[in-house]
Amino acid sequence: MDRRFYLVSILLGVLSEVALFSRGEWDRHAPDIVKAIMVFATGVSILLWRICNMPFSIAIVKTSKHGTAALLGLFGSMIIYRVFFHRLRSFPGPVSAKISAWWIFKESIPDLKFYITLRGLHERYGDFVRIKPREISICHPDAILDIHGPSRNVRKGEFYDQSHPHQTLQFTRDPAFHRKKRVVWDKAFQNKSVQDYMPRLKKHYGILMQHFASHAASEEPVNVTRSFMFLGFDLISELIFGNSFNMLSAGRAKPIIGEFVKGKKMAGFTMTSIWHFHLIKALPGIEKRLTQWMRWFCRALDKREDMDLDDPDFYTHLSQSETWEYDRPHEAQLAIVAGSDTVSTTLTNVCYYLCQFPEYQDQLYAEISTLPDEKGLIDDQHLVQKPLLMGIINETLRLNPPVPSGVERLTPPEGAVIAGRYIPGNTVVTTPTYSLQREKRAFVNPDDFIPERWSTRPELMLRKEAFIPFSYGAYNCAGKSLALTELRMIL
Repeated sequence: MDRRFYLVSILLGVLSEVALFSRGEWDRHAPDIVKAIMVFATGVSILLWRICNMPFSIAIVKTSKHGTAALLGLFGSMIIYRVFFHRLRSFPGPVSAKISAWWIFKESIPDLKFYITLRGLHERYGDFVRIKPREISICHPDAILDIHGPSRNVRKGEFYDQSHPHQTLQFTRDPAFHRKKRVVWDKAFQNKSVQDYMPRLKKHYGILMQHFASHAASEEPVNVTRSFMFLGFDLISELIFGNSFNMLSAGRAKPIIGEFVKGKKMAGFTMTSIWHFHLIKALPGIEKRLTQWMRWFCRALDKREDMDLDDPDFYTHLSQSETWEYDRPHEAQLAIVAGSDTVSTTLTNVCYYLCQFPEYQDQLYAEISTLPDEKGLIDDQHLVQKPLLMGIINETLRLNPPVPSGVERLTPPEGAVIAGRYIPGNTVVTTPTYSLQREKRAFVNPDDFIPERWSTRPELMLRKEAFIPFSYGAYNCAGKSLALTELRMIL
């Protein structure tokens, strides 16, 4: 009799996978699924104990065994379906990747450099590689326009549900909401607005120069990675909150930023499979701390609201959004993280390449040394057309893009032809930025640092559309103009 009951449990697990979990999207519901299983198991145990007069310990054991049988049916069915019957079964890739996103988690250990592994996979398997049960990585220059182009009905995937039920410019899957929000963000980053921010930019760049000068005078090494990170957060915090964190001057991180930096690596691992992210975010201790973060952002924004500032800043523009009051701490967090972390990373990489190739230091100095300056700072209007300066920046962004793994999208229900191949509907597709920007069909000598390919040696550029460090299309980086201004002036 017990064996038949266990068989029923296994079959129920199989049925739940076939009729439920193999259809639709479930990542965001991971915490609710776990809660439902726990409540159901508790209810069954109590039922066996009180109604069937079974000893409580035996009731728990029975429930656990049947639960295990059901999970075996669920996961067994899931593995068989994903390997042999899934709509993506014809796409090549490691078998483990077809079974579970845990494979990417494992491949990302210890330094979250899966994007390098992924390039090797494309060299082995070709342009299309199945890297998750329902995700295809596409490394072909044609995929950029086919996926991110304006005429494509390709939308964002579950990765962008991270702030649910709140929405931000980045973390929304609603195209109409994004269009409205983008209008507000574009005003904050248009050229006129960037010029309005210029006095504050110059102030913080002056602090950075003093910081470097003091180290030069004492002949002490300087940690430029930390210095650029502090600069980025100081500048963006003043533009969104009206007050700077002053981390560069103080020489230490603000507690909330220190927590963010310490937690970046762990967050990166959880995002290798987004259901990990939702599950961990729902843990009591984590959920409480995230709530405290949002309250901190709200208090900082309240103080900014009470300020009477003459010059416009991010807050001036972003607060005009219809959903500002509901989403404002999440919008502020997006501005702080996206506006500082990516620029500081790129500046660190630029320093690395200039140390590797010191001849470009001399050439760059020759290019800018005659430009007018104010207390050592050159205004961006004099820098924007300097070919070597932009070549160094672009070549750094090409070889080491701030988001090397790329961004994911979801094909429409009817499917889509991408880079000449049909991709089934509701499939997650990724354009791996690191791999694409080192693609030999797009760039000659793709692994070499050659700034001249952007000016005097255009023959080294075969497919410029493969250069997408700020993404492409309707969802490209809203802060591109400010980021490039910062990179030019600081460099």
